[in-house]
Amino acid sequence: MIPDSIAVQKTCKQCGSSFEITNDDLKYYKNMLVLPPQSCPECRFMRRLNERNARTLYKRTCDLTGREIISPYHQNHLFPVYAADVWWSDQWDELAYGRDFDSSRPFFDQYRELLNVVPHQGTFVITGTMQNSEYTNCAGYCKNCYMIAEADHDEDCYYSNRIFHNATLVDCSNCYECELCYEAINCIKCFNVRFSEYCQTCRDSFFLRNCIGCKHCIGCMNQRQKQYVLFNEQLTKKEYEQRLASLQLNTTPGIAAMRQKADAFFRSQPQRSLQNEHNVHSTGNHLYDSKNSYECYDCKDLEDCKWCAKVFSVRSSVDYTSWGDTAELMYQCAACGDHSYGLKFCTTCTTNNSNLEYCGHCTGSKNSFGCVGLRKKEHCILNKQFTKKEYEELKTRIIGHMKKTGEYGEYFPKELCPYAYNETIAMEYFPLTEEEAAAKGYTWRRPNDDMPGVAKTVPAARLPQTIAKVPDDILNWAVTCEESKRPFRIVQQELAYYRQQDLPIPHLHPDIRHNRRQSRREGVRLYERTCNKCGKDIQTTYAPDRPEKVYCEECYLKEVY
Repeated sequence: MIPDSIAVQKTCKQCGSSFEITNDDLKYYKNMLVLPPQSCPECRFMRRLNERNARTLYKRTCDLTGREIISPYHQNHLFPVYAADVWWSDQWDELAYGRDFDSSRPFFDQYRELLNVVPHQGTFVITGTMQNSEYTNCAGYCKNCYMIAEADHDEDCYYSNRIFHNATLVDCSNCYECELCYEAINCIKCFNVRFSEYCQTCRDSFFLRNCIGCKHCIGCMNQRQKQYVLFNEQLTKKEYEQRLASLQLNTTPGIAAMRQKADAFFRSQPQRSLQNEHNVHSTGNHLYDSKNSYECYDCKDLEDCKWCAKVFSVRSSVDYTSWGDTAELMYQCAACGDHSYGLKFCTTCTTNNSNLEYCGHCTGSKNSFGCVGLRKKEHCILNKQFTKKEYEELKTRIIGHMKKTGEYGEYFPKELCPYAYNETIAMEYFPLTEEEAAAKGYTWRRPNDDMPGVAKTVPAARLPQTIAKVPDDILNWAVTCEESKRPFRIVQQELAYYRQQDLPIPHLHPDIRHNRRQSRREGVRLYERTCNKCGKDIQTTYAPDRPEKVYCEECYLKEVY
């Protein structure tokens, strides 16, 4: 999927920018029996990201049983929302909402009417695998977890996202097989590492970046197999322990001062052009073990893919975002995965789906078009059952109708998305203000920060600087975030973690902490610039006008080994 010669130059109907369609793109579209897109790759990417709300959760009631649940859907949505176990049960029938296709009306209008009456699943968790982990979403096989999302096989983890096979993590993102880590980003197999990013097999360290196999290190970058190192300077064990004690990294001022010093030091060091590993003929960032894949981000194990993000184990797919897991021939899909084949223009379709088109919230289904909430069904259109022959004939007629209305080949319109822009993972890749989101046609939902039952509200600046001086009744307080001024609470298991690890209470709302972690991750735009070491042309996430020294992969490896 590395692009060949340009066949068509088009103007994006959304942002007005020019974008290219190559001969290989046209071959793929022909193979998938779809029309070329009318929007640029970035606008398409942004739209798909808006289909996944992993972290913004609400208390509401299950519309069938009346019991209180936690859900990414607030109480005021038009469609009913069922608790996950109820949605999977036989207490309702999705075909009862079926309707005839009306050729006198646009297809998307008819799909919207269906979408607004079919029950939606309350949370996206693997039912039966979650223990004491009610406040989670897009998760499975978790125990004693709170406010984590896009996570599997975790225990005692809080306020984190995209974490897999971890234990005792707080405020972490994109971590794998780690334990006892705090404010870690893109770390693998680390133990007791704090305020660090892009590290592997490190332990008992603070403020590291791009380090491997290090222990008892502080403020280091690009180090390999080092011990007792401060700002890349080798110390004795005694010197290291003395310097560690003087930094007071168990206090709020000590951490803030070290954050500032470490970031200044990191900027002075050679930067790796991209965070990629073990790829062949592929481009993107945070891309691993992939082949012939182009402009893919936060992905692993891809082959012959283009413009994908947050997916793994995927083949021959284009414009595919979240989640993968053995998927093939996926085109313009979001939040779909787990053994999926031949899906086009779908959202939130999970587990063993094949040959679905313009479907949402379906599972175990195949050969269906324009359906919502199907469970193990086949040959359905607008949730109405047909024979195979009837299905093929009507599907062909609907596609012809959609081509005439200009609907076919385009993803669902923005107004069909159930989420506000700021509720979704779109904010992680393309952070916008409310005004900017509105200008692009997205909705916005202002958070409701009511804190019932709190004894008092305390500005974060008035909190004790060490955890030792924090009283237990902080559990009854609301803390006002220093940056956003939004109130937040400390939960019991979180307080126990801070006491055990001798960490001060955070001064920022969990959403602000999450946003800051995402801002520390390198982005999804590639720039052309030259290696600051050898001068050859490279692609990188560092814009040409940024001051950092950026090395090509060959020069970077020579520098660090």
